[in-house]
Amino acid sequence: MLEEHAVLTRTPPSVRDGPTLVVIGTGGLARGLCYALATVTRIPLTVVVVGRDQERAAEVRYVSAARAALAGAPVRFRAESVDLSNDDALAELLSRLAPEGLLLAASSQSPWERTTAPSAWTSLVSRAGFGLTLPFQAELTLRAGRALAAVRPSAWFVNACFPDAVNPVLAASGVPVLCGIGNAGLLATSLQAALDLPDQRRLHVLAHHVHLHAPHGDPDETSDTDRTGESDKTGEVLAWLDGEPVAEPGELLAAQRAADRAELNHVTGLSAATLVLGLLSGARTHTSVPGPLGLPGGYPVLLDGAGLELRLPAGWSVERAVAFNQRCAARDGVVVTGDRITFTGLTPEEPEKAPNTPAELDLPADFPITELHHVTGRLHQLRARLRDRPPSL
Repeated sequence: MLEEHAVLTRTPPSVRDGPTLVVIGTGGLARGLCYALATVTRIPLTVVVVGRDQERAAEVRYVSAARAALAGAPVRFRAESVDLSNDDALAELLSRLAPEGLLLAASSQSPWERTTAPSAWTSLVSRAGFGLTLPFQAELTLRAGRALAAVRPSAWFVNACFPDAVNPVLAASGVPVLCGIGNAGLLATSLQAALDLPDQRRLHVLAHHVHLHAPHGDPDETSDTDRTGESDKTGEVLAWLDGEPVAEPGELLAAQRAADRAELNHVTGLSAATLVLGLLSGARTHTSVPGPLGLPGGYPVLLDGAGLELRLPAGWSVERAVAFNQRCAARDGVVVTGDRITFTGLTPEEPEKAPNTPAELDLPADFPITELHHVTGRLHQLRARLRDRPPSL
């Protein structure tokens, strides 16, 4: 079944008129993408920055446009504001703009809250795993993806909000998604730089969001054995150069993992710009991305301007690569399997390590995707309560 979805085609853009790209979001990642597009774009392009706040969207537009003018790039930037919680308003905007593609980089859960506003909520997320925030990452993604599919079905959709887990939710919900950005893409780019490679043609990287941080060193996290008897490390990124395993990839990723997370948006932004421009221009791009075609985790892929296909290393089937990423997902706090979501951080194998029991949190540990909207509402209530309490150890 997985092989049937190995390629997703799209309609080539009109180079004469120049395509339109819609970027929803005004935070660090959206800015990193727009600022990169302003300097590296070499085809006619219009980028519309969409945010909840017109002033923030206008600020991103101004900086991007000024950079494009200095770089002599043939790209125009516009700013729009819209109520992102209003389905009709979002659909009307996308229908009017008629984009070639949409990149979403906005959610209702800030990645910076742990440092900017620590509370009992951020403590819970730290203990249960980032996967607990899946409902917040998915709610706008589902809304935007459905609106795009309804009014602009030929356009591609790229999701930057926890795509390792959200993209499988999109796929299970019937919402077309091409891939994500960040995570596996950032890790592959970091390895490319550390290995001094001009591109990623010779590099294959399997990686999950959880690998953005170094593994904790628990033996149960560093290896796993599949049914063939081969050992696949799950605590660390898997990488191959010219078909041979890359030894100690964690050492090559040390500089990235030591860098400030805000600074990494400059790397992810340029990586995303390269991917987006490849889609718009038809260029062949060898890279790794999270959530390609709705799969969980991150995989090496080839974007050829007409679609996306996996380029797994020799000896690796899609099923084996998915199984690897699902084992990684369990350590990140959430696993999406078929039509079900499981918060693994709420049901650890050792109950005494649980941050709270599901009953105490008034959250189900396992539920069908069809119930996601109701779980999201309960999680909003829980977050509101816990934000009023001080962080715990």
